[in-house]
Amino acid sequence: MSVCCFQGFSTKWAGYGGEQSPLPYCTLFRLCYFCAVGETIDYKKLYQDSQREKALLEKNYALEKSSWEQQRAELMASLDKLRRALFGMSADNRVKLALPGQMELFTLEAQPAVVEQAAEQLGKEIKAQQQESKAPRTAKRMVLPAHLERKEVIIDPQGDLSAYKLIGSEQTEVLVIEPVRMWVKCIVRRKWALQDSRDITRPGILEAPAPSRTVKRGLFDESVLAFLLISKYVYHLPLYRIRQMFAREDIPISASTLSDNVAAVCKALGPIYNALKREVLGSLYLQSDETTYKVLQGGKKGSCHNGYMWAFHSPPSGLLFFQYCDSREHVHPKKMLQDFHGVLQTDGYQAYGTALAGNERVKQLFCMSHIRRKFDESADNDLPRAKHAVEEIAAMYAIEKQIREASPTMAEDEIVQLRLKEVKPILERMKLWMIAEYPKVLPKSPIGKAMGYALKLWDNMHYYTLHGHLQLDNNSIENTMRPIALGRKNHLFSGTHDTAQNAAMVYSLFATCKKHGVDPQNWITDVLYKINDPEYEGKYSDLMPHRWKNTQI
Repeated sequence: MSVCCFQGFSTKWAGYGGEQSPLPYCTLFRLCYFCAVGETIDYKKLYQDSQREKALLEKNYALEKSSWEQQRAELMASLDKLRRALFGMSADNRVKLALPGQMELFTLEAQPAVVEQAAEQLGKEIKAQQQESKAPRTAKRMVLPAHLERKEVIIDPQGDLSAYKLIGSEQTEVLVIEPVRMWVKCIVRRKWALQDSRDITRPGILEAPAPSRTVKRGLFDESVLAFLLISKYVYHLPLYRIRQMFAREDIPISASTLSDNVAAVCKALGPIYNALKREVLGSLYLQSDETTYKVLQGGKKGSCHNGYMWAFHSPPSGLLFFQYCDSREHVHPKKMLQDFHGVLQTDGYQAYGTALAGNERVKQLFCMSHIRRKFDESADNDLPRAKHAVEEIAAMYAIEKQIREASPTMAEDEIVQLRLKEVKPILERMKLWMIAEYPKVLPKSPIGKAMGYALKLWDNMHYYTLHGHLQLDNNSIENTMRPIALGRKNHLFSGTHDTAQNAAMVYSLFATCKKHGVDPQNWITDVLYKINDPEYEGKYSDLMPHRWKNTQI
């Protein structure tokens, strides 16, 4: 029977996957069984069953193959991202680098066209040097600013000059720098006694009250307190380095003294910070972002606690503030934005959407720069699609550049009309393209992730075309986060959650100074003097950086 069953079949037909196999392996055994028991064989039904089994096996194999390809694409994308992080450039120009004619990152040999171009450039440079050696040198010398103090140092020839007369002079200016000049201010309050002790209409002894200071009975003037904050939060010097600066001047200061004085200044600036927060949240258009900030206390043993600095920026007024929170949960922006109504521009972080759920007073606008970055990172995975997306987004940025550089400045309604005419069709065209192309790519591939990320945010990007003050991205608030990143690299962490909030306060005020062109050293010194002056008669709202600038004119 077995000879009958397998007559005409080669051994490789019995295994699934052979190109000539008409029946799956299990069907052949079923055929052998029917022949053994002597039953009548329904060849038509047997063939149909075999075809269904074969189709099912082919489907399972195709699914496994697709899964393998997707996993391979994910691993290759992760490897490429790691290689670029270690060896590549951080700029979002992967699409440009991947275009034909550009050198790849890990090419070991130069292309012939590059070698030829280098040879031509070498000849030009040699000829230019030869011509330069013949021409007289006219080096440009930097002119030192006129506001700097000038001190003359007269140098005359040595020897007896009685037989000579002065006919002129040769003057050369060089810049000189001296170490920080420190001096001690001795506050002497003299006591005055009444000459006529029988005069009961006047006080017997007069003495001026002690001047009010930020740190009572402290050793530091307000100018030193300002120096501490500028050194720590503008130049990002840890306190122990500031101690070394004082030690070089033979002034020993303990670490606790410095930290206590910094905390005292932050407490004094608290009302100004709170007023700044209220004014920012009163705006109708905000940009928001967050970044990590480590705190030593409260973390696990041997590690720091990962807190977050949340930033809110009002582009129309140029005001912003930072708020420290111990986590990245949605409850923090929800609490801070409970009284806000208007447009909030963020990246695609889901916590913002959760925080704004059910709040009809707030419209969420997203960032085109983040969307573009996703497509740019997918260039190595699918260059044609990534290139198309980046070019479409570049067309929108070209229109924004035209608006910024327009002279005279375009009115708000003109900006809206231009965006509706030029940008809105691009947004609609690109959405239709992504909907059509997304089913053709692997969802977990880099290009698939880029399209999935963009499609979730795309409808809300239309909001920015409806108002001239709204922006295409939130790059402006990301730029304000750079001082925090620099501080993290230098002083690494804050000791407690309270000191982290103090850092958020000072970063907020100094960032506002930078936005409005205010010198933070002059501002904070003057503000500390006025806050502690009981006879100050001005408005305390004028002490905020953007208004203080107007009072100095």
